[in-house]
Amino acid sequence: MDAKTSTPSKITKNKLQSKTDATRLTLIRAGISVFSRKGYDGASNRLLAKKAGVNLALISYHFGGKRGLYFAVIRHVSHKIAVRFAPAIKQLEDDFSRLEKIDTVEKQRHACLNMIKALLSANLDLLLNRQTASWAMLVYREQQLPSKAFSILYNESLASILSALEKPIAFVIQRNVSDPEVKLLALSLLAQVQLVRSARHMLLQHMGWETLSEPEVTQLKNYLSTQIDTLLSLRHHLPR
Repeated sequence: MDAKTSTPSKITKNKLQSKTDATRLTLIRAGISVFSRKGYDGASNRLLAKKAGVNLALISYHFGGKRGLYFAVIRHVSHKIAVRFAPAIKQLEDDFSRLEKIDTVEKQRHACLNMIKALLSANLDLLLNRQTASWAMLVYREQQLPSKAFSILYNESLASILSALEKPIAFVIQRNVSDPEVKLLALSLLAQVQLVRSARHMLLQHMGWETLSEPEVTQLKNYLSTQIDTLLSLRHHLPR
């Protein structure tokens, strides 16, 4: 008897949980859109609820208010970025672990340069993807006007990218991976790629491009490749 009566109750609970999860996700997606365009201060609860198509009170019910929703948005985007980068980071780590199998130091350095280029190319693809444009804008806003949520963004996504870059960079310039110069080089290379999104309109205007289609992206990647070769080769030959 108990088993029979508990089944409908369990089904009801599952349905309620599914509805709750769906509402939370709807609000988070609305938050990504609104916060990326308006920023935190410019996003009202009313605007967020309207974008989500839900009752205003549900923001407080599910997240405790706008601040809670914003933190949930940053956590969601950080997770999505980490998931998107995971294959590229794993590929770099696998390639780096096999470095000792390459027979000459010069070939090893060349392999490391290719690892760096591949990871930064993946970053560029993510930034130029229309579906992730709002993610990129949120990252840009958090870097320009950091909130307490920035630590989530950094620890759950950006740190792993920078850490992955530091290993081959350290090998190329023959420094310890914890050397400040290695960290600054990783940061400067990543910043060059992010500039494509943060300064997109200036880039288009200055280059005389109407859009960033395949030929323009190829040109950007070729330039980035040259920059990596030049910068890291220069640092390799400078006296310590």
